[in-house]
Amino acid sequence: MHASIRPLCLILVSGISMASSHVVPAAGLEPAAITAALKRSADWQLANPSGTEIRDWIIAPLYDGLLRTALTTGDPEYLAAVIRMGTQAGWMPSNRVYHADDHAVGHAWLDVYLMDRSQEQRLIPMRDRLSHVMDHPITEDLAFGTKPQTQGVSITDRWTWCDALYMAPPTLTRLFTATGDRKYLDFLDQEFQYTHDHLYDPAEKLFYRDATFFDKKTPNGKKVFWSRGNGWVYGGLALMLEHLPKDHARRGFYEKLFKEMTTAVLAAQQEDGLWRPSLLDPLEIPVGETSGSGFFTFGLAWGVNHGLLDREKHLPAITRAWNGLLTRVKPDGTVGYVQPVGAAPDHLEADSTQDYGTGAFLLAGSEILRLSGAKPADAATLLKQAEKLLEDDLTPRAWARLVPERKDDLAWENDKVAFRVYGPALRDSTEDSGIDVWTKRVARPVIVKWYVDELKHGRSYHTDHGEGLDAFKVGDTRGCGGLALWIDGKPVTSDTYVSAEILWTGPDVAEFHTAFRYPVKVDGKPLFEYRVTRLRKGERLVDITSTFSNQPGQRFRNRKPGVGIPQEVAIGLTAQSKDASVTLDAAKGIAAIHGPFAGSTLGTGIVVDPASVVRTEQVPASGKDSPGAQVMLVVRPDAQGRVSYRAGFAWGADGDITSGKAWLDYLESRKP
Repeated sequence: MHASIRPLCLILVSGISMASSHVVPAAGLEPAAITAALKRSADWQLANPSGTEIRDWIIAPLYDGLLRTALTTGDPEYLAAVIRMGTQAGWMPSNRVYHADDHAVGHAWLDVYLMDRSQEQRLIPMRDRLSHVMDHPITEDLAFGTKPQTQGVSITDRWTWCDALYMAPPTLTRLFTATGDRKYLDFLDQEFQYTHDHLYDPAEKLFYRDATFFDKKTPNGKKVFWSRGNGWVYGGLALMLEHLPKDHARRGFYEKLFKEMTTAVLAAQQEDGLWRPSLLDPLEIPVGETSGSGFFTFGLAWGVNHGLLDREKHLPAITRAWNGLLTRVKPDGTVGYVQPVGAAPDHLEADSTQDYGTGAFLLAGSEILRLSGAKPADAATLLKQAEKLLEDDLTPRAWARLVPERKDDLAWENDKVAFRVYGPALRDSTEDSGIDVWTKRVARPVIVKWYVDELKHGRSYHTDHGEGLDAFKVGDTRGCGGLALWIDGKPVTSDTYVSAEILWTGPDVAEFHTAFRYPVKVDGKPLFEYRVTRLRKGERLVDITSTFSNQPGQRFRNRKPGVGIPQEVAIGLTAQSKDASVTLDAAKGIAAIHGPFAGSTLGTGIVVDPASVVRTEQVPASGKDSPGAQVMLVVRPDAQGRVSYRAGFAWGADGDITSGKAWLDYLESRKP
């Protein structure tokens, strides 16, 4: 490994020590006050989950900010929050292979890995994704406003918008630190230069958001340079340079760019210390905006801490900026005045919040705390404390996680029940889109423990060790509430999920999105199912809503519903014993199975609006491991192509619902 490579903790500590050995805090930058402000905002955001997909670019800066808040304040709770989210995400990037936005969580995942390199599961998914991108590069010149010539290529398959310079480059330099492989730096240099040559205006020393802005003007005739877009670049340069070797041939280029942008950033700062959405036309939207301002403040303080900017010259601007940011934070810690998700200067309100706005504020405050001489926590010690917090937290909750280490499973649970569906790595196996059941005796979470026991310690979760077990047989059946199209008198099933997104929710609900592809075509295109699954704490049934379309969407929120709605859809259950009793009641919208299972009994069930039921069906279970039949409610989607229902189970061994009648009574009580 190269001598200049240093783990995250050493890099952060070195940035602080330059300031801490001789610095007297500047007026208005008292460490205790900054620490209190950081904790208020971090605590508020963690207590108010945004519902963002946990691998989305929107939340990536929040992870960056929480990590640095933990290191500068010494509070392991903030590091523990990032580790919990990383675990839920399986330490994976998001779904789009080339899109820089979907590489942005790599900053945090790799920062955590670099604190303990023995935890390779925190490295492998991001390393493999970026290696794949470099092994299969897109070489076409791409730009917003033009159509790619290469089939299957998107305009975002290269860094064609300035935000990308925050999203991907810091991940690439961290991969170099983690692996010592200079291919990541070579790719960084190539793609960064491409974006720089395409979007940088050397006269203004700022970046256009994308090619569609070259000829645009504000109402006052000024060039359009978006504050947050340039904040992405400026803050991204800081995060990238932390892991770029001192002797790297291109380091001078990046440092020069950072200093050039600094002159433009300072020129655009307004009297209140903040920046306006349109940097060269502060009158267009005359409101101080938080996210762009936060990234600029972070970059300025980082530049001083790392010796690129003169402290005496830049400290007044940093102080004004921090005090300006504090006017955008409510007493409870809510960071407001954040420009909404978009691609251009836009209007904003006092109550406008976003994960990246809080993240930018935390980044700024953490860097200023270092500037003010605060002594950092030891990263290795902090990591142990955070992991101990998570290990000791047995509080019942509803949550979901991706499990790439077990062939892309997606598992979810609450205090009563646990489930999983199968992922892309099992595409060629027997399993498809059926829903598996994990019976549990305990209210505490078991998903992580069972997978670790199975995969690392050879302690099978198919055996009950006192907490429960996975004894349910799914194969290629519908399992417990899986869907199928009903065509020509038989079920037509989808394969394992194509993509999945877990949402950031509180401990009372788990919510995730999955997309499935069916082996049928509508207007010559495959049919997709887009499914929302929600499990609330204390409930035995999951709420599922599926929509159907032959228009694929790379992101769940970009799906295009309404084309190719199927006539009939079957919701199925699979019996686990030949002795099980079956209830099919179309008039009540209920299907149920109850019978012997794993030394006790198991009831599985479906509840749907009776008005949507067309008929009930019973078909043989095709999986050889499934001893009983499949029972199905055949329903008709609504006018928007939606199918909504509830499905779940009760294992008698947990002592709650032990008879078939009690199970039917429970299902009756949960009807829509």
